[in-house]
Amino acid sequence: MASQDYKDGGSTGLVPVATATTDIFSLAADIDLPAVGTLFPDLTGLKSLSSSNESEVIPAEEQDQMFRALQRVLSKTEGDEDAFDTRELRNALESADVAAQEGQRGPQLLGGVAAILQKLWQSESQYLVEAADALANASRDPSWRIPFGQSGVLQFFLQLISIPEVNKDLLFHSLRLIGNSCADTDENREIVVSNNYTRAIMRLVLNPELAHVAIPVIYNICNEFEPAQAQVAANRLGYVLLKQINDGAITGNALLNFTYELVELTAGQAAGIENSPDGTIVLIMAIALKEDTTFAQYTCLVTCLEQYMQTERFQVASIRHKLVEHITSVLQRSFSIEVNESVTEDVQLLNQLRLKLNQTLADISALPLFLETYPVGSPLLDTLQSWLTGRGDTLQICACVVLGNVARTDEICQLMISQLNIHRSLIHILKTNTIGGVLHAALGFLKNLSIAESNREKLGEADIIPAVSKVWTYDTVPQVQLAAVSVTRLVIASNIKNITRLLTSLSSDPDSPAHSRTYLSMLLSLCGRTDTAPIKTEIGRIICSLCRTLLSRSKASEVDDAETARLLDRLFDLHEDIARPLGAMITQTEWPVVRSEGWFALALMASHDKGCPAVVDCLIDTDIYTQVEKSLDVADDESAATNEQLQRRGDRDNLVIMVKELLGRDPESLPEGKKKRLRELMDRAVASLS
Repeated sequence: MASQDYKDGGSTGLVPVATATTDIFSLAADIDLPAVGTLFPDLTGLKSLSSSNESEVIPAEEQDQMFRALQRVLSKTEGDEDAFDTRELRNALESADVAAQEGQRGPQLLGGVAAILQKLWQSESQYLVEAADALANASRDPSWRIPFGQSGVLQFFLQLISIPEVNKDLLFHSLRLIGNSCADTDENREIVVSNNYTRAIMRLVLNPELAHVAIPVIYNICNEFEPAQAQVAANRLGYVLLKQINDGAITGNALLNFTYELVELTAGQAAGIENSPDGTIVLIMAIALKEDTTFAQYTCLVTCLEQYMQTERFQVASIRHKLVEHITSVLQRSFSIEVNESVTEDVQLLNQLRLKLNQTLADISALPLFLETYPVGSPLLDTLQSWLTGRGDTLQICACVVLGNVARTDEICQLMISQLNIHRSLIHILKTNTIGGVLHAALGFLKNLSIAESNREKLGEADIIPAVSKVWTYDTVPQVQLAAVSVTRLVIASNIKNITRLLTSLSSDPDSPAHSRTYLSMLLSLCGRTDTAPIKTEIGRIICSLCRTLLSRSKASEVDDAETARLLDRLFDLHEDIARPLGAMITQTEWPVVRSEGWFALALMASHDKGCPAVVDCLIDTDIYTQVEKSLDVADDESAATNEQLQRRGDRDNLVIMVKELLGRDPESLPEGKKKRLRELMDRAVASLS
């Protein structure tokens, strides 16, 4: 918005402002919402003009002479012929203009104007208002602005408005001059800021007869001038303006435009947020939820709210005063606010603000205090749960993230599934939604719920594996694929029934090619086609979990375990490439513990007759076989004690077991050359241990 020039006139286009949402203020009755008048008890520290009754009275004739001196410098507007010799004034102004054209306009042209103004003030002269009017009119000419600052004229009017009791008309013209003199003129803005005169101007925002001028004046001082922005923000201008908007004290579209820009400007200043009362966010939300708040105003308010809510102080305040439900209401309001869908920028802005509100709610719900105030069963969480089954993608994401943050203990996770059946809504989302953001949020929530061991079987019963298998096929969104694979790893951990479900045929028809394929087959297929290392690694960890559960269970059973034996047969008979994901774990270098997990799983697999061929299939990979040779060929240092060295020693022990099992079973698929080399390495390894 361009800087504002001030003419002699009032505001137009008055628009009534609705009262604030009562519920917000009743719930936040104990929040800090100071009356704006209390923010300006005095203007301590500001240099103001001396009181008129402390100076001698100047005779009327002398006052007239002083005013005529001003006439020689500035032009009066047409009219009032009886009061002034306008021809003389016009001639004087023309002479000044000629000088300006020659590059000579400067403070010297103003002569002793500042001194004359001071004397007119001290004598309570009737001419002072007219002089202020004339000077304010002249200040609309950019060429006069710097001379006004350098000559002391601007300083005079800044001191004048700092006095508590001043004639309204005089204040009006003083504000006009200040605002015009500071338009696009940093030198004059610095005069205002260096003495903190913005406080005096802000005080006049509370005057119903002057607010329509004071607000644009502040805008002119702050526009593209950071020192002024920081100062008004520190002086709590944002709160003052929000309170005035909410109370209906600021009206008119043009004035409201300036006001909202200033509110947003102050929210971008750290000092503004730091000095603002807690009630600032209450005002923002209350105004945002009003029916007559326009799209532009709403977007401004949400931008400000998001900036305030980035600080822990306001996050905590929103919880303590139970304002989080109103933040969700502001989010919901974004779906009913009137927006021109044909304006791409507006639609994009609205979507960005929704994302920011979601992030705000995510940050708030991650605080420990949140669960204390909003336990499971509270109205807010009930509302969020209802969003899971709604059609709004943004609201579904919000619900998944916030409720997922609540699900931080086994007790709460169990409650959410056993009593609220919340997992069924999430699984339904996986089955019916194709939007990456929604799927990712739902999977993140399901991961939290899956950590509680007692929840895994209920998740399996609700068909979570068929649901996540659909997401495994979304190759264009690898981060969603990874989340779906991670959920799978969690739900099958130490759970025979879910392992059975993972090994279930994709078709019950014996004549269908899908009959010999399982859900695990789909995962192995994903591992073969993806270039995303974390996905490969996570699938490898699923194989590790299967081996650990089934093979350990088989070895520990004192009697024949037909079910485990059947599952092991399916594991190895239907998945010849079962060990290949373990190779991805071994060759990655970022996580040593994952590498160790891979070696351990291969050792377990090699201990089973049907697992040996799968291990050989893995060792065909040159990189993996090279790792085997390299690890076995390194002498063991008994004095080694670092974590890394101890981990490598453990890896070597698992390798020794793996190779021993392989050589003992002598699989035909292992080439003779590699068998010989492995025997040599084993003999050397055993010798080093003896």
